Amino acid sequence: MTQPKLTVAMSESDRTLKLLSGARRPAGFEIEAKRETVEQIFINQISEAAYDVAELSLASYLIAKGGGDTRLTAIPVFLSRSFRHNAIYVRADSPLRHPSELKGKRFGFPEFQMTAAVWVRGMFREEWAIRGDELQWFTFRPERVPVDIPATLAEGDIFEALAEGRVDAVMSARRPPAHLFPASGEGGVIRRLIPNVWDEERAYYERTGIFPIMHLVSLRTETVERHPELPRLLYELMLDIKNQGIAAQLETIKNNSSDPWGWESVERSSKLMNDDIWPYGASANWSQIGKFMGYLREDGLLKRGLAPEEVFHPSVWHT
Repeated sequence: MTQPKLTVAMSESDRTLKLLSGARRPAGFEIEAKRETVEQIFINQISEAAYDVAELSLASYLIAKGGGDTRLTAIPVFLSRSFRHNAIYVRADSPLRHPSELKGKRFGFPEFQMTAAVWVRGMFREEWAIRGDELQWFTFRPERVPVDIPATLAEGDIFEALAEGRVDAVMSARRPPAHLFPASGEGGVIRRLIPNVWDEERAYYERTGIFPIMHLVSLRTETVERHPELPRLLYELMLDIKNQGIAAQLETIKNNSSDPWGWESVERSSKLMNDDIWPYGASANWSQIGKFMGYLREDGLLKRGLAPEEVFHPSVWHT
């Protein structure tokens, strides 16, 4: 008997590669991996529910859900998490050295609604005492979910705009190009705003317990209605893949990455984060999602907070 085939669209990482390659798959299903940039995956999934299973921006998913969109459900598998202190850039000759100095400045995002931008604006308010109306916001591509935003859509490339002085600072999830920002992070046309940014990020985690969620795993509702066992099967499979990936990073018989001190980094993170450096599951992450929904509401992007049963499929509420 032919097994049902799932279209799956995700960025490649140690959390996804075994699924995308077909080395691991949910029992009873075949996998058809779709190769797209993560930005294109988001556009396709949020606009058309194009894939049975797809990585998706946390912000876009929650905004769509809050607007009554029922085409997608989700599981608490968080394929991207990132501190975004390191993603704030200024010109190398800028006198600015801390986010608190940005009051009244021109600040650029790729999109206003993108998850990383929501986290950064929340930190502006909560960590650095700058209200949203105390900066001039600029964006550099159309919003993937139609929303009203207090930002001006600018032309051109976000990093070129910074280099040319058309904005004073930017936040970008993607690293700037090497001709503007070398691999060492020093000596380029632009630089990170915060000098000791890695220490700042660890201090933020120690103070808040937050390792910011960026992306979750969405499933097409029609697919789940045909296969109600799929969300739980997929959650358990991807949890196992993630745990195996972390274990592989700690194995010293070979270096699992090209970083000579990768083992030190994983051990340091494990010590700081009580041995759970990349938590999945609803219970371990719901308070953070609640805080993030508060940031969305403060930004005017979400009218009300959502309950767990509105965000995640019932089979994974108690994970």
